[in-house]
Amino acid sequence: LVAQNAEVFRALPLYAGGLGVVSLLLNRTLSGIAPVVDASSSQSRADVVGIVLSAVLLLTGLQWLSLKPREVAAVDLDGTTVNYVDPGLKPNVELLREFEWARDAVFKATRCKSLVLIYKGRNLFHYGYILRGRKPGDATPGDICNQAMKDGRGNYLANLVLYPGRPEFTAFLPENTAGVVVQPVGSQGVLVAGTDTVRGFSRLDQAWLASLADKLEVSLG
Repeated sequence: LVAQNAEVFRALPLYAGGLGVVSLLLNRTLSGIAPVVDASSSQSRADVVGIVLSAVLLLTGLQWLSLKPREVAAVDLDGTTVNYVDPGLKPNVELLREFEWARDAVFKATRCKSLVLIYKGRNLFHYGYILRGRKPGDATPGDICNQAMKDGRGNYLANLVLYPGRPEFTAFLPENTAGVVVQPVGSQGVLVAGTDTVRGFSRLDQAWLASLADKLEVSLG
């Protein structure tokens, strides 16, 4: 609701401040109190407080309206889409359902455009975009993925083009993938999520991917 009506919410302090000033003027006009009274009177002190509060609200509203977040445009990923699952897993129907649930949940809830699971040296699934001309199923972990598995901590490359380790991911993801989240799946696997937008994954998205990686570890264990 807030995101859809951001302009209105940013202008609320401005409206409130303007309403406060108008209310003070109407109060003076309709109450019959002289415009200038003794500064020691309670009415004058109340008016001063009201004017200060209204001024603060007006300035806050103007500041909020001037601070408009810059929207980062999504890129058209230069790749093809796949729905790959390791053929050796086909007899395991429950695990396949788990993978499909993970795919649908991540793609619907985040800006994830590629989701890859590598476990015990095998590329168990690759959903979404893949490097054009690349055959699915042979993604391998590089230094960043191996470090994540070793440390047990995820890594977020919010603007992939700035990182020297970018070729590790563009070996199997589209060349213009904007950002990548790496989440360890235990000490022997890694979940890689790619997006088409710089800083495309929020903190909540990263927490969700971390929880998903933990769930996959339990299912694969």
